[in-house]
Amino acid sequence: MIKQKPVIFLIITFLWSWIYWIIGLDYLSDGINRESIQQFIKFFFIGVYGPFISSIITTLYFDGYTGLITLLKKLIIWKYPLKNYLIVIILPLVFVIIGIGLYALFLGEIGVFDQNAVATIPAVLWAGLYAGPLGEELGWRGLLLPELQKEYSMIKSALIIGFIWFCWHIPLFWAPFGTLVSGEPLTFLTLLTYLVMLICLSVIITWLVNTSKGSVLIAILFHLSINAGIALLFFPDLAPEFKKVHLLSGIPMLLFTLYLVLRVKKAPLLK
Repeated sequence: MIKQKPVIFLIITFLWSWIYWIIGLDYLSDGINRESIQQFIKFFFIGVYGPFISSIITTLYFDGYTGLITLLKKLIIWKYPLKNYLIVIILPLVFVIIGIGLYALFLGEIGVFDQNAVATIPAVLWAGLYAGPLGEELGWRGLLLPELQKEYSMIKSALIIGFIWFCWHIPLFWAPFGTLVSGEPLTFLTLLTYLVMLICLSVIITWLVNTSKGSVLIAILFHLSINAGIALLFFPDLAPEFKKVHLLSGIPMLLFTLYLVLRVKKAPLLK
């Protein structure tokens, strides 16, 4: 039976994010222009921090300042296996590279390789930090994950969070950006693909957190690395098609997740 703490966390998270996102979408209702986009971006970023704000409010209410300090310390847990750092760097690259390969095989030309794109990586990572990872992970993996794992297995907890994560993004489906299906025709296949990808990412991040002493930092870094799609920076001609490439990267992501589930299904719970 789920306790009050995660329920309160989810209520505050959804109310905060959805209210701000719906307000932002309302600015776009009369057309997309420079002013309406600027207003939307403002409310979009405020909404993204729903999980972060909610985790702080919920923790203060249930656990007080001591609990809040314990929660925030998860942001600076950095002493974990070196292989976890390598996974953060290599795995997202592999997913996207395979996605690019699948695009080349089935959809079209990928264009020239731009080696100078390496200079843009720091700026892309810095900008991407605020567009999701920093606003989300303290809530999803800092508070909700350990609460669920008090009642459920690692895999079941990850599946639950993955589905919740998908539902949390729903208002952004009708936004010009914010998810891989934003600004695109909403079809059953694209929505299902996006749901599967978020569930896969939830399983992978849960595994990383559980093997990194409960670190939220590792979750932020992996989330950031996935969002950044570094490999795509080297193929500028694919910029208009980046959503398709990311969706195609869901295929290797699914295969790795299935391997992971088989490998760690009996892993100990994170308390």
